[in-house]
Amino acid sequence: MKVVTSVLGVGGLWYPDADFVVWVHGVVLERFGGHAGFERGVGVFGFVLQKVKAETGLYRRAAVLLVELVRCRMFADGNHRTAFEVTKTFLEMNGGALASEGLGDVVRFIKNINSYSVEEVEKWLKYGKIS
Repeated sequence: MKVVTSVLGVGGLWYPDADFVVWVHGVVLERFGGHAGFERGVGVFGFVLQKVKAETGLYRRAAVLLVELVRCRMFADGNHRTAFEVTKTFLEMNGGALASEGLGDVVRFIKNINSYSVEEVEKWLKYGKIS
């Protein structure tokens, strides 16, 4: 099991690093299956983190993290699942929580993440619904 170290960044928040994201991806593939390897590689993670840190508010930052990790396509497979687990950890490490706990709701939302705005994703993370 990987130990998550406390690395504080902007606003005293914990942020994942590229090694953590790669580790989560490995756990996701081990647990649920999929193809290992990279599509765009870990280099794009720096750009994702810059966008996250430029935002204000925990849930807004989490929403940007989730959306951008999916969109940047670091991995050949498992990008949605990895992005979700990293975002959930980001919230938990910073005193937040994911409002939607139902697996079916989570899977449906994450699979369709590209059809939502960052504002809608933020609401879903915080309240478990968009409206």
